[in-house]
Amino acid sequence: MKRLLLLICISGANYSLIAQCDDTLPVTETFDDSSVIGVCWNVSDEDGDGNNWYWREYGATYGGYKCLTSRSWSSSQGNLDPDNWVYSHAIDLTGFNTSDNIEVTWKIRGENASFAHEYYTMYAATGNQISDFTSSPVKISEYADEVGAAGVFVTRNLDISSLAGNMVYLAFRHENISGSQFILNLDDVSISTSLLSNEEFNDFNFKHYYNKDSSTLIIENNSNLENIQLYDILGKLVLNKNLSQTKESVDLSNLNKGVYIVKVKVENNYQTFKVMKY
Repeated sequence: MKRLLLLICISGANYSLIAQCDDTLPVTETFDDSSVIGVCWNVSDEDGDGNNWYWREYGATYGGYKCLTSRSWSSSQGNLDPDNWVYSHAIDLTGFNTSDNIEVTWKIRGENASFAHEYYTMYAATGNQISDFTSSPVKISEYADEVGAAGVFVTRNLDISSLAGNMVYLAFRHENISGSQFILNLDDVSISTSLLSNEEFNDFNFKHYYNKDSSTLIIENNSNLENIQLYDILGKLVLNKNLSQTKESVDLSNLNKGVYIVKVKVENNYQTFKVMKY
């Protein structure tokens, strides 16, 4: 999730850092930052074998992804029988109610297609202790290869609307209950509300593209666009503009170069996507 490190105390060689993480929707974590562990996500090695979730940048052979990784086997130790946890900071859902459609999506992959029978559980809870997660009814457990993630990333989702009105935490638990496998990857976790599915937006004929020469974002739809918001990588709202036409040009010339999260409102629903200003 977006991270901003603030230096709040300097005394000799002592430094105190507070991580301010994006806690309001939409929340997006791409895991592109190597410092993600210990900032907005924490890990717990519950089996105590010294192995845990860690950040990794893959080479071209495995797609060049930057993501989180948890091993169930290593060449030096063999089968690790992991019980590895990674869990988020607090996410604010106090402004929502259970009638809102609040969904978590993420990408999962068993790195090696031949050893991808990796078992994991994704939890959402109102506390951040292991007991809070394991007792929460809001969870999904599955094997990576059984959902198509044998050697490739697939997008998975979980409805967490029942937790609306609370501060909420997310957790991913990698367990090895299937014998010796290899490596599990986690990437692109997001939480959003009232999002149309890609299929529904295809019905709207929703399109977008960035014009570098004019520094404008062009968005089109066969129904009138209502509003657009842009968030920078720190989660700060940098643009909020009401719209009224089926085709709009949004001036980005005053924004710095970089990646932005775009949230577009159409018929009281939202579509989110990333745009690179360069």
